[in-house]
Amino acid sequence: MKIAIQGAAGSFHHLAAERWYGAGAQIITCETFQAVFWALDDRKAEYAVCAIENSLYGSINEVYDLLLQHQYPIVGELPEHIHQQLIGLPGARINQITHVYSHPVALNQCRDFLDSSLPQAERIEHHDTAEAVALITRLGDPANAAIAGHTAAQLHGAQILSHDIEDEATNFTRFLILEPSKPDVSGANKASLVIRAPHAPGALHRALGIFAALDINLTKLHSRPIRGQVWKYQFFVDILADRDRLDAALPRLAGLGCDVTVLGHYLAAEEIEVD
Repeated sequence: MKIAIQGAAGSFHHLAAERWYGAGAQIITCETFQAVFWALDDRKAEYAVCAIENSLYGSINEVYDLLLQHQYPIVGELPEHIHQQLIGLPGARINQITHVYSHPVALNQCRDFLDSSLPQAERIEHHDTAEAVALITRLGDPANAAIAGHTAAQLHGAQILSHDIEDEATNFTRFLILEPSKPDVSGANKASLVIRAPHAPGALHRALGIFAALDINLTKLHSRPIRGQVWKYQFFVDILADRDRLDAALPRLAGLGCDVTVLGHYLAAEEIEVD
C-alpha cells in the first residue's frame, strides 16, 4: 500500500496518513501538492492524503484546483488537531534564536508567539515543517530553529524549545483521503461538489435553494475562478446528504442549467470537540 503525501517523514500529512491507513503503509513523500497528484497519475502511489483547509489559515486554493483538474474521488476526511512546537538543536536556548524556518502556514499559525517571544528572529519560509527540522539539524547552528510537530523533533534528534506555540487551541487541519479506484463508500453522508451556475442574476441563489428544499445542510461554500473565463467563478460545495438526497439534488441542479461535478461522496468526520 503506497500513500502519497505532501511533505517529509514526520510531517502532519505523514501523521494523518498513518492515522487513516495504519503505521504499515508505505509513504511516498512529495515536495508539492502537484507532485502528490502526479504520483497518482503515474501510479507511483495508490492513494493520497491531502490537506484541504486549516481552521486558522483557511482553504488551500491550490488543492481545490487540483481536485477538479484530476478528479480522483474523495473517499474520506480526517481532521487533525495541529500542535506546533518551536524546535532547535540540543542545548539551544530561545534567546539565541535568530532564524525560524517553517512552512508559511505554520509560521502564520504561530504569529502571536513569534511576535512576542522571538521578535528579533527572521522568519524563513520552507516547503515543509518536518523538512525544516531536518534543515536546521544539517546546518548545525544553534541560532536556527524550526516550527513543526513533536514527531519531526523526535525523528531528527532535535529539542523542543517551546511547546504548543500555535495562536489558537482550536487549530485543526482537515485532510482528504483520495482513492483512484473509486470505491462505493458504505453509509456515505457527505458530498463534495463543484457547481458552475449560469452567469445570470439569482442563479447561485436558486441553486443553493435546491439544498434547502431537500433539507440538505450546506457545510462549506468556496469560490474559485474559472480558468479562461475572466471574472467568472465556480463554487466548491460541501453538503451533508445521503445517497437518496444527493441523487435527488443533482437532476434539480441540472434543471437549473448548473454544471455539477461530484468530487466524492463519503463519511463525514465526527464533530470536533475541543477541551
